[in-house]
Amino acid sequence: MSNKHPQKTASFLTGGDIAPDRNSAKGMFGRPGKLFRDADFSFANLENALSTRGELMKGKATKHRGHPSLVAGLVDAGFDAVGIANNHLLDFGVPSLEETMVTLRRARIPFTGAGLDLEEAMSPVVIERGGLIIGLLAYSSVLPQGHAADSGEPGVNPLRVKTSYTPLRNLDEYPASEPIIHSWAVTEDLARMKRDIRNLKRRTDLVFVYQHWGASMRHEVHEHQREIGQAAIDAGACAVFGGHQHVLSAIEFYKGQPIVHCTGNLIFDEVEPFFTEATLQTFLLGGKMGEKGLSDLHLIPCRCGVGGAPRLLSPKRGEGREIVDMMRKLSAPYGTELSVKDGEVAVSPLG
Repeated sequence: MSNKHPQKTASFLTGGDIAPDRNSAKGMFGRPGKLFRDADFSFANLENALSTRGELMKGKATKHRGHPSLVAGLVDAGFDAVGIANNHLLDFGVPSLEETMVTLRRARIPFTGAGLDLEEAMSPVVIERGGLIIGLLAYSSVLPQGHAADSGEPGVNPLRVKTSYTPLRNLDEYPASEPIIHSWAVTEDLARMKRDIRNLKRRTDLVFVYQHWGASMRHEVHEHQREIGQAAIDAGACAVFGGHQHVLSAIEFYKGQPIVHCTGNLIFDEVEPFFTEATLQTFLLGGKMGEKGLSDLHLIPCRCGVGGAPRLLSPKRGEGREIVDMMRKLSAPYGTELSVKDGEVAVSPLG
């Protein structure tokens, strides 16, 4: 008997932050590029502008930018969309943002998370794959001065965060001791994100959310990340993917949906003085999409591409096994287990 209502299914694949700054886009993604091409829906965060225009913003300590021709690497790898909400897109000002947007449009790569005003920065990507209508939104909680979009103001889609520090010990007895860090999303921005997701979910089957958040070079998950991630799932997102930290962080499951706090750097050509061996650890995360959400999640350990292509690693030995062990340790407190079988790393809720 024929199935009159076949299930709509498709595959997805995402990876870490991408910041190319090299002479040629040829072979930019190497073997991982084929995996992105083979996925029905592939996306990631483009961490820098692709532009030769603009001037370095005053007071910007770290800067990243690549030539517009490097968009060919994203095209060759078959990316279906990119998020551009991050703290480096406007390193060289609005002209650099404008050229990046033109470059992506000419390459026919949809993007979300930045624009010439807040309305454009909020505008989602909506595409169809395997009979599924998929939406993508992107936000940044890492906001150098002048980076946040507003009414009539270019910039990235902001999700502002506040921070406070409480002494851990009596400072008279323990001067200069470490504090307890508290962080939380600004109420108005969090409400806007939830409204964005609900509105997008009404016209799509699945909503993916990218968040640029956390603390640079820290594996820890901060309070605002869990608050934002869980609020996004509550509003209807099927998954939340984070970046910015440059190092691996936990995968959390909330109501059965994944919150990936950081996958590390996938391509990062400009090496910062504070980078360590840990910034070379990264992974891809993929799975199946259906009308009810995501399933069959799996992790692929990789080594970050610095001036070259990222490298796929075996999860059973060497660097690949170290990444799997690290992710298992980081993720267990958040209700996640990783199991290696037949060379694949399955990611699932504990139990």
